[in-house]
Amino acid sequence: MMRRIWNYTVSGAIGGLFIGFWLAMLFSKLNGVNHFFPSSPAFISHFGSELNATAVAGGIWMAMGIVFSLSSLIFWVERWSITKKTVLHFIVTYVLFSTLAVVSEWFPFNFVYFANFTVIFIIIYVGIWTIEMRKARKTIAEINQKLAKK
Repeated sequence: MMRRIWNYTVSGAIGGLFIGFWLAMLFSKLNGVNHFFPSSPAFISHFGSELNATAVAGGIWMAMGIVFSLSSLIFWVERWSITKKTVLHFIVTYVLFSTLAVVSEWFPFNFVYFANFTVIFIIIYVGIWTIEMRKARKTIAEINQKLAKK
């Protein structure tokens, strides 16, 4: 189990860094600037340089990846129902990811922005959950078909 946790931590950190960097690149381009912005200008202003801000943002991106990677281990607990796993996974990822988003100053910390963030998070979560449930049902159907042939 410790090996699995280590592997999920490393792959989550690498994935988070990769996704975070490329999303920051995309948003920098979409904002029409000639500089790389790892996060909001308010975030960058805390660090004295874009390089320092990028290093800190990289650590936050890695933490975000680790949150999603390690939280997926919740689905390995066999004695829990899929509903319990999903609700717990949602709560863990929402609380930890929201905290990291606030620390990254992705939006001003007020009700309207946080409500918008929450709605977007829920939409993305439900979308990914729906895709994963369909894949799981397909896999189960294939296994049941193979078992029926035996």
